[in-house]
Amino acid sequence: MSTDSTGSTQLTSSSTTGLVTPVSIPKRHPFISWSLAILTAMLGVYLSIIQFAGLEWLSRSGCLIVVLGVWSGLGGIIQERLLLSRLNFHHRIVLARAKRKLRKSKVSSENIASEIQSIEDDFEEKTGKLLQAVRLQLGILEVSLLITGTLLWGFGDLFFILCS
Repeated sequence: MSTDSTGSTQLTSSSTTGLVTPVSIPKRHPFISWSLAILTAMLGVYLSIIQFAGLEWLSRSGCLIVVLGVWSGLGGIIQERLLLSRLNFHHRIVLARAKRKLRKSKVSSENIASEIQSIEDDFEEKTGKLLQAVRLQLGILEVSLLITGTLLWGFGDLFFILCS
């Protein structure tokens, strides 16, 4: 697993060639989610300051941040499935190339079986690392958005009551 210049965590293979790109976990999802959460909270503060239809806008923005956290969790499930399907596709290509190469070089069936088993083991290891990394990254995002939104939702009105 490595990190490239775009901020994506990559799972690469030693047998990756030109047509097969490594599977990566994009880092823009947490950035976009937190940017939207901060923008929502700032809008809630602004609407509360100008008293647009009451002082409750910071609390309402907390509710929207909770919704954003729930959507982030659903998006994480979708992202996990997409990355897993890309890894499966990558695995099938690597496996087919290895089989073709081994057949062309007329290697014994024991060596073919051992090479295929090493590819399968590598795939299982990569799948485990990918799922663990995605779940950790998106789990932290989801929990942090839910906690922040819940605190704003529950106590956002107190901020302006205490300040005035």
